[in-house]
Amino acid sequence: MNKAEHNLPLHDNHSHSQIARRVPLYAHVLELGCGVGNMSKLLKEHCEATIIGVDSDPRTAWQASCFCDYVFTQDLDDPHSLDALEFEKFDAITLVDVLEHLKDPVGLLQRLKPLLLDEGQLLLSVPNVAHASVRLELLGGNFQYENSGILDTTHLKFFTANSLQALLQEAGYAVQVLEYTWHDLADTVISEGLQAAGLPVTPEALAAFHTPEAMAYQFIVVAQPVQESARESASLPLKPLQSSQDTWAGLQSDLAQARQELANMQAELQRVYATRSWQVLRRGASAWRDIQSRFTAD
Repeated sequence: MNKAEHNLPLHDNHSHSQIARRVPLYAHVLELGCGVGNMSKLLKEHCEATIIGVDSDPRTAWQASCFCDYVFTQDLDDPHSLDALEFEKFDAITLVDVLEHLKDPVGLLQRLKPLLLDEGQLLLSVPNVAHASVRLELLGGNFQYENSGILDTTHLKFFTANSLQALLQEAGYAVQVLEYTWHDLADTVISEGLQAAGLPVTPEALAAFHTPEAMAYQFIVVAQPVQESARESASLPLKPLQSSQDTWAGLQSDLAQARQELANMQAELQRVYATRSWQVLRRGASAWRDIQSRFTAD
């Protein structure tokens, strides 16, 4: 099933963009955890997908109905959730930052297998608990929950690259693609964390916080169901992400272009300042200020 290339409004270092570009045009999509419909909107506008959205919160799910063809609310931990879809078949099932909120992610994943077409794919993202920021916290003896991010207070499960693949394998899936969005910490931040923990700041220590496993902020996974006989499969290693490098190169290019445009504008201003008309205007403005100051003084 060929994937179409879309001009997505998000940069490559974003889970929504990474997943949406893997959805075929005109696909029939089951979006679990549709929320207010941000991902639904992307799939509808750029993949022309037909979307069934599911969310646990009725206060937000109704907003997704603007972009989904049908939306309903269910608790995905309920073993009978999705029973109403037993006769549906999907090209893609998406779980964008969903598994970490569940008590029984394996149970849900197993219930999804009959809902996929033979060539259908499971597309998901989860945060990486082995990110460099969490590693630094642990070195300092901290594991502080937050209102958002990797240590969100609503997260019930935490995943590394290996544990995520083990979970999918247990549920009966083969991981075909393992990539990630990235957030690299500055060496100054890492150094401060190491020093606070009483550890030496060495090139080797700094390098350990810049590996793919430490830079990865969210894992992006493409998986398909496998037969019982093919359940044993080797874990995929995390590799330096080409799209991450492309994103960084694009940011550098944009910065260079912005600097050039600024230099051009500054040069143009200098040419304007050097003209006779500008000098006459400046002398006129100066004379007007002198006149105003005299009247004010009187």
